[in-house]
Amino acid sequence: MAKLELSRRQFLTGLAAAPLVALSATSAYARFIEPYRYEVSETDVFLHDLPERFEGFRITQLTDVHHSRIVGINEVRRTVHLANSTKPDLIALTGDYTTSYRRYIEPCAEALGSLNAPEGVWAVLGNHDHYTDRELTTRALEHNRIAVLNNANTTLRRGADVLQLSGIDDWSWGGTVWPRALYGLDQKRPTVLLSHQPRVLDFAESEKIALILSGHTHGGQIDLPLIGPPARFATAELKYAQGLFRRGDTQLYVSRGTGVIGLPLRFGVRPEIAVLRLRHAPPKDLNLT
Repeated sequence: MAKLELSRRQFLTGLAAAPLVALSATSAYARFIEPYRYEVSETDVFLHDLPERFEGFRITQLTDVHHSRIVGINEVRRTVHLANSTKPDLIALTGDYTTSYRRYIEPCAEALGSLNAPEGVWAVLGNHDHYTDRELTTRALEHNRIAVLNNANTTLRRGADVLQLSGIDDWSWGGTVWPRALYGLDQKRPTVLLSHQPRVLDFAESEKIALILSGHTHGGQIDLPLIGPPARFATAELKYAQGLFRRGDTQLYVSRGTGVIGLPLRFGVRPEIAVLRLRHAPPKDLNLT
């Protein structure tokens, strides 16, 4: 009888401990495993009026690397290696390269300087780049052969075919100057816009843009089964948390990014290097799957 009673106690003790074990295992996974399980995603984006020579054009987007004491420089280098391995035509960087301290800016920019694509590496700044040092971040990126589209645009040419590329400074810091960013663009030709903040999809100025590439949200960093990202209850910024969205003829891709801020955790939201392949959409066919 004593042995039976002991077994019962052991069973009940184990049963009571099971949730704590599961919680500890989940926490360890979210802290030490998922933040480093980089995913290279591939998405076809169908655009009206995409020129023939830009059919299949590959844009690799790297965003929110957040180099800091939490996200070491070796992790930044890993993301650079993965981005280069996708064999992109163009690399787009959509902000938040460091977190809080100026000493991380130049090492991060130097690591990002190893990015390589035939049509160049193009960047915009995010809100954390303003927190840290907007001017130093811009100089460091440009010193490492990364062109910063600070409310500016450029034209990519393949023979007679043209694809327009524009970039805006961070909206939340009041840095966005739409007239400068869109100056001289031909509305009859498709434009790809780099914007750290995905909320610009709701602005009237974006109506003539074919595709917006954004980051900022980290996908919420934590995405719980049946609940989704808990952060969405605290901020409206997760309206566009991750993936492909559309308003009218304008499409938006929001990458989950590769770094972390706040809690150094990711759960259900693997870090992402996004590859967008541009495809020509038949007339009146912009169905997204």
